[in-house]
Amino acid sequence: NTADETIRAFQKAGPGASMKELEKARENLRGKISDKNEKLAVKNQQPAPSGVKASQLKPGESVRIVSMGLKGTVSTMPDSKGNLFVQCGIIRTQTNIRDLVLIQEKDSSSPAKAGRTGSGKIRMSKSLSISAEINLLGKTVDEAMSMLDKYLDDAYLAHLSTVRIVHGKGTGALRNAVQNHLRKVKYVKSYRLGEYGEGDAGVTIVEFKS
Repeated sequence: NTADETIRAFQKAGPGASMKELEKARENLRGKISDKNEKLAVKNQQPAPSGVKASQLKPGESVRIVSMGLKGTVSTMPDSKGNLFVQCGIIRTQTNIRDLVLIQEKDSSSPAKAGRTGSGKIRMSKSLSISAEINLLGKTVDEAMSMLDKYLDDAYLAHLSTVRIVHGKGTGALRNAVQNHLRKVKYVKSYRLGEYGEGDAGVTIVEFKS
């Protein structure tokens, strides 16, 4: 590779090489590395061949991240710059819509089989395992926000209409952090503190957009 070539050039020059010769070898290395970086940058900037549009995407849609070669499901809708999150297994990755291609699931065109394949299967399995409540009591704000972010994504993909976030009353720091986070989540329709019998100010009730 480029580094090996330069090392060989230094060894060939020997201990008696002048500073001018060594500097020339260094410049040659810099030039080759720069050329490689430019080629990589151009390759990474090339748009996905499918020309995916925001209107074609929805949470739970199966996609492939071209530059990484990873398959995942759409976790959030793209923002004004086309940036969005894709869930690849246990990893949630931020990418851009230009780097995505849609994956057509087999038999997805058949209404009778749609619920048993692709994203339909993911939603069905999630709806069976996702609770309508998350308990954040005893967690630090950072721990709670990390748990809450993943929980909201899973609950929304599972088609839950409302969820209950238990944060306790305490100093109000955790409650404020929860509600500040909810303001930034695009698929949250509304949220409110619990009423009498629901947990009062120690609970926030969230309603998702349909």
